[in-house]
Amino acid sequence: MSAPTSISEVAGAAHESVHPEPARYEDAILGFRNHWYPAMFSSDVRETEIKTLKLLGEDILLKRVDGRVYAVRDECLHRGFQFSAKPECFTKNTITCWFHGFTYSLKDGALVGIPSDPESKLIGKLKLHSYPVEEAKGMLFIFVGDMTPPPPLQDDLPFGLLDQDLHLVPWHQEEVNSNWRIAADSASELNHTFIHKRDFLLDYWRQPLPFAERPRSDSRHDEFVLHEGPGPKGISDVFNDAIPVFEFKIECDGEVGIVRPTYDPATEAGSTNFQETTATLTLPCGLRIGPWGGADPGSGASTYIHYEWYVPIDETHHRYIIAWGKKVSSEAEALAAEHDVRTRWSYLEYDGFNASDVLANESSQRAYSEEGYAFGEKENLSRIDGYVLSWRRIASKYNRGLQVPYGRKK
Repeated sequence: MSAPTSISEVAGAAHESVHPEPARYEDAILGFRNHWYPAMFSSDVRETEIKTLKLLGEDILLKRVDGRVYAVRDECLHRGFQFSAKPECFTKNTITCWFHGFTYSLKDGALVGIPSDPESKLIGKLKLHSYPVEEAKGMLFIFVGDMTPPPPLQDDLPFGLLDQDLHLVPWHQEEVNSNWRIAADSASELNHTFIHKRDFLLDYWRQPLPFAERPRSDSRHDEFVLHEGPGPKGISDVFNDAIPVFEFKIECDGEVGIVRPTYDPATEAGSTNFQETTATLTLPCGLRIGPWGGADPGSGASTYIHYEWYVPIDETHHRYIIAWGKKVSSEAEALAAEHDVRTRWSYLEYDGFNASDVLANESSQRAYSEEGYAFGEKENLSRIDGYVLSWRRIASKYNRGLQVPYGRKK
């Protein structure tokens, strides 16, 4: 193999030399290491402000300095005190441990001073773990891993997110009481829309939405597009490749019940025909659905793209983040989209639709906490679960390593 000659080839060679082995999805209770994750919105961290969060089990401290956000591990290397318990900054570029005064640069984590031992040989040698941070589209992304340099941000983002003409409106984030994989496993598989059949967002849209889809073949994987080339890795569920279910008869002990969605596709024209929609789930945990509703009911215009992420916090919690994107050609169109999402859709979309997903995920956590349930004999998958199986397969194949509890050898 010839030596790399360009900057891009050198970077690629560096990635190749440190690229860890992919981990099994069933082991990824804390998520996958060596990936970019959305952490907060840009507006969450103002100039000189310190914020903290837990990401993949790691405690991280962030501070914005001269417009740029830096992130380091929230733990002094001397005796393990968490800076965030009583943060002190005697210069804008440093964080000082309140316990013994060990002071570190926020830019690279280097130990720069010790009040009680200014000549210590530790100064300039010890370094806090420093996390690469990228700010894009009003969001802060943090790289949790060890690869130097990290892979390009766009390789870990849903398709199209960084397009220049896409105006992104990040508008929701919350902590959900479930492991991230419970949310990812049902992110866009159409059968889980059974939970949405009475949601009032569909009532507002007058939206015919099937509550299930039936496979067209015996294969569990035929209906899904795999993204295995350059860029993001994941799967797409192309809804027009499945047989939609709008009515189902339930019979038991002589009784007959009929399940129907709120609106009949034969008589109602909603804002989005579900068969026009494609949902794509990509590593490490991001979903893109588009075109999504957002136009006035019956207008036929579906101009928004829905993005969401299931970011691991710890073994039993994840951060649920939602943003909407819209293609715009002017500042006026961007401002109109911003206003539309924040004043109308942020309520209708979450309370009228996504809150059902949160309930479903949190109500599954107890079972998935049982030993041997998740990915084991107690989980009874059928041929309708091609989405789940396809996602688990591609996630296991293309992730960049397993995240393990802090302090344990990776």
